[in-house]
Amino acid sequence: MSIEQQQSIADEVLSAIESGKLDLPTLPDVAIKIRKLIDDPNVSAEQLVNLLSADPVISAHIIKAANSAATGGVRVNTLRTAIARLGYRMLHNLVISVTMKKLFKANSQVIDQHLKCLWEHSRVVAANSFVLALHQKHLKPEQAMLAGMVHNLGALPLCIYADRFHPGLEQAQLEQLVRRFSARVGVALLENWHFPPDIVAVVAGYENLQRTKASGEADYVDVVTIANLLIAGSAKFVAWQNVSAVARLGCNPDGCVNFLADYAQQLDIAREMLNLPKTQAATAMLNEPAISNPRRQETAPPTPSEKTSRLGGFFGFFR
Repeated sequence: MSIEQQQSIADEVLSAIESGKLDLPTLPDVAIKIRKLIDDPNVSAEQLVNLLSADPVISAHIIKAANSAATGGVRVNTLRTAIARLGYRMLHNLVISVTMKKLFKANSQVIDQHLKCLWEHSRVVAANSFVLALHQKHLKPEQAMLAGMVHNLGALPLCIYADRFHPGLEQAQLEQLVRRFSARVGVALLENWHFPPDIVAVVAGYENLQRTKASGEADYVDVVTIANLLIAGSAKFVAWQNVSAVARLGCNPDGCVNFLADYAQQLDIAREMLNLPKTQAATAMLNEPAISNPRRQETAPPTPSEKTSRLGGFFGFFR
């Protein structure tokens, strides 16, 4: 497939998003309703329970996630208790994770396998993003997880379009199409789904390793940039000194290389909530964090409202 043909596919997909004429994936109804509810300052837990109880698959996953992150606490058996433990924003992420999985399917074996790999990659980046954001006082870990989950979502409509009109695409051709145009399509899709600007910005900018910004403070684009580079086995090959997000996150090259090992316990909690296997790194409770923010040296026990790298304060971050 030529570059011109790839451009034609991307243009058709973008035009369809703008006009609403293409049968694009829509954010599942339950995810839309959950987002509307949690954005309502007067929402009650009862309303969320009533909505989610109608879907046993989602309900079971939420309870499982709450127990996976319990870190030794009392197990929960009801949806109401699980929601109270996780918090509303994390609840939203888990609902999106469960419902979006259904969208990553195709008839073509090549495209279907590509979508499965994309969804796996997205969840791994989401878990990495969550743990990275735990160490940034001004960022919300659950928002970082959402950003990681949707960072390459533009590949989805491209793959669905290719599955429908170009089912004979080879793997290399599909990868070229996605690599060239997924960012543009992803921005259009998330805007169509009314995602917040800070999440849309991630899709547009996470691949720019030399990105500059007026403020020296890290944002979600920085988090996902690093999280994406931290995929198992690749960290030691990255020229971290050339990645501008490293300094804004308060990282150091050695810390980035050792991230998966040093933060294995936190990563395993995040990964389990997203239905991912545990990390390969076998490690005990971290002693010396490999990634530290010099502005956040703790000299006193953290309060429940503070973000901290210690697992004991994990659930204070979800509220």
